[in-house]
Amino acid sequence: METYDAIIVGGGISGLSAAYTLFKRGLDVLVIEAAPAVGGVMRSITTPEGYVLDCGPNTAATKDPRLWAEFADLGLTARLLPADRKGKRRYVLLNGTPEEIPMSPMGLARTPLLSSAAKLRIFREPFIPRATGDDESVASFFARRLGPEPAARLVDPFVAGVYAGNPAQISVKAAFPTLWEAEQRAGSIIKGMLSGREKPAPGTPRGPKMRSLTFSFPGGIAEWPRAIAAALGPRRVWCATRATGLRRDGALWQVTVERDRLPETLESRAVILALPAYAAADLVDRLDARAASALRGIPYAPVSVVQLGYRREQVRHPLDGFGVLAPSSERRRFLGILWSSSLFAGRAPAGRVLTTTLMGGALAPELALQPDEDLIATAVAENAAVLGATGAPELAHATRWERAIAQYTFGHDTRIAELERLEREQPGLAFLGSYRGGVGVPKCWHNGVALADRIGDRLAGRAETVAAD
Repeated sequence: METYDAIIVGGGISGLSAAYTLFKRGLDVLVIEAAPAVGGVMRSITTPEGYVLDCGPNTAATKDPRLWAEFADLGLTARLLPADRKGKRRYVLLNGTPEEIPMSPMGLARTPLLSSAAKLRIFREPFIPRATGDDESVASFFARRLGPEPAARLVDPFVAGVYAGNPAQISVKAAFPTLWEAEQRAGSIIKGMLSGREKPAPGTPRGPKMRSLTFSFPGGIAEWPRAIAAALGPRRVWCATRATGLRRDGALWQVTVERDRLPETLESRAVILALPAYAAADLVDRLDARAASALRGIPYAPVSVVQLGYRREQVRHPLDGFGVLAPSSERRRFLGILWSSSLFAGRAPAGRVLTTTLMGGALAPELALQPDEDLIATAVAENAAVLGATGAPELAHATRWERAIAQYTFGHDTRIAELERLEREQPGLAFLGSYRGGVGVPKCWHNGVALADRIGDRLAGRAETVAAD
């Protein structure tokens, strides 16, 4: 029976970042991935025509110097593809027309997205009393603090774009903890965020201010997890291998896997379950029924992704930005349309454009679950109505994710507390994934690295104790 320092079950960016961090500390790690390839929902395809399709997340953004250092370690620095500057322009649909989201006080004053009364209402935010309850929905929180119009026209589509969620069901305490804590601390989002800024210690030299960079890679965002897997090597990454059992045996954990249709049992000092919540639940069922129930209580919203490739002259809109989001009040059949070829060079052949239409989510799950031909037909119709696309696209590709994005609904913090309890009771076991600490790719990477640092410290401390004995 082979023994490892850490076994990571799940080869998405969360699990891979944890594995790579432990690997760089000299620990013997093994990644178990049920799919034929690593990356999870980070899946990229280059078509014979030369389109580059991201079938899950399309971009990432960070200003974390540790991530830039990791890209250097992985040999990815030269392949980093920054987003075009026009990607800073983002649009929201208003009466069927894309309108630019204001990014400055002057932009806010001029935007047609909000009425004059709604704009003035925003400036009352510092004087609105704090909430007295234990939690609140995202819709209620922002309507109370900023007013109904900003909540409906700006926050609603943002929640749809990030969580594919229902703002009336998403917990603001779980999904936007920084804003919730700012209000609780200072009685206002604005005052809380200003007062919560970390001040450098006296005498600390000022370094250059890091700016957040939106990026991808020439072959799509999936180049990143593939590079981590290549750095770890095939001995440390087993794809097409399913974890089927988990039990503790004294100081070690035993993980049963099915590989090449044969069962095999492995031992490890630590186990990280970097899986979707529902998949992690199956592994801990016999270990702890309460934790398994908490994991199964985390819902996931379905999302389908449809890429359409057109000749440039077929699309009337200039596509001069990141894309357009649709507030639920617009009653469109999409969550957002990203202008992929405007954001990154090389996403479409010369003279062509590529759009990425996201459909479904918690408010309209049935749209995501349509057959491929209906998904494509819906996307074509919505691109025609909103962007002025004419004629048939020369490329159409659909990807369906039946359980795409974890929903941080009411009671989410209680469910996560059950996992924290089990981690305390069962040292060496850890839960990791987009359902915990943020759904975005950079958040998942950061959480994986932070968890691996803690586990690495603990394993090193245990080794030092054994050596001293």
